[in-house]
Amino acid sequence: MVIFRLLGLVLIAGALMVFGADVLRSLESGEVGINSFAEVWALLDGRLGATSLESFKAWAEVTLPPAAWDPGVVSVLSYPAWAVLGVLGIIIALIFRPRNG
Repeated sequence: MVIFRLLGLVLIAGALMVFGADVLRSLESGEVGINSFAEVWALLDGRLGATSLESFKAWAEVTLPPAAWDPGVVSVLSYPAWAVLGVLGIIIALIFRPRNG
């Protein structure tokens, strides 16, 4: 339980960091700039020297039915990264919150 609570907090902290990076980029350029989840994944992917994003896309296209891949996974990859990380973190934190009683 503690591990999942920690995971939820890490995801929320990551969402806040990505949101802050988007705000700073927008302030520097004078235009609104929001990184999609796929862009952040690809940025981290390049830093790690792996190709997990492309591997995930290839796996999902083969494994998932077309109805789940095209509107589901593709749209989630295009959402703002801070929204995806934040929602996942909040859901995990709420599911594994300490129970009173």
